[in-house]
Amino acid sequence: MRRRWRIVAIAVVVIGLVAMTVTQLPRTGPRSPLTDPASVERELLADEPGGALSRTIKRTFPAEFEALKQAVVERARAGGGPQDIQQVAGAFVSEATQRHRAGLVQAPGPRLRAYLAAEIALAEKLAATSPERCAAYFADPADDAGWYAPGLRELYLAQNVAIWEAAAAARDHPVGRAIGPAAAKPAGCDQGLAALKAAAALPAEAFEQTYPRMLAAGD
Repeated sequence: MRRRWRIVAIAVVVIGLVAMTVTQLPRTGPRSPLTDPASVERELLADEPGGALSRTIKRTFPAEFEALKQAVVERARAGGGPQDIQQVAGAFVSEATQRHRAGLVQAPGPRLRAYLAAEIALAEKLAATSPERCAAYFADPADDAGWYAPGLRELYLAQNVAIWEAAAAARDHPVGRAIGPAAAKPAGCDQGLAALKAAAALPAEAFEQTYPRMLAAGD
């Protein structure tokens, strides 16, 4: 199976942030029972730092946010425990993310640049703190054992907020690009980070031709 390197294992990060929030909700008492959709929403939106992602999903894909809440509520009403609910939330967001990822190459340039900037910030932090983890990130993001390290969580979160924003822009304002052959996957941390920075430095027209090919390399 081809490994994606441009979309940064979105599903893994989203699952962790959303499911972590859900499983931390109180499961007894009147304040926030998981069987109450309004309470689930309140906690998802208020959580920090994951609430930023939940708020983005609600604003950009409100129907899917409602469906996520309902999936959590139904599993809770069926007697599911924290692990069951985490699996339900994770599977739901993973499927939604994969579906949106397919159309990301049609997002307007500014949204693609915002996503790229978030990825560069994360990759630079990885390179500075652990070259081995950075190399693993570009080789296979889903195998990185340090995804939820406190010093990285906000960077992963910012990146995922950027992709949901870009997916919404691709839906609402698709640019109709003709995508050429996918770019080659980089080998290692230095090459991967250099490729990201080179793309960011391109002028608008060249960026619009080059960066979507890099995105396509993950499909």
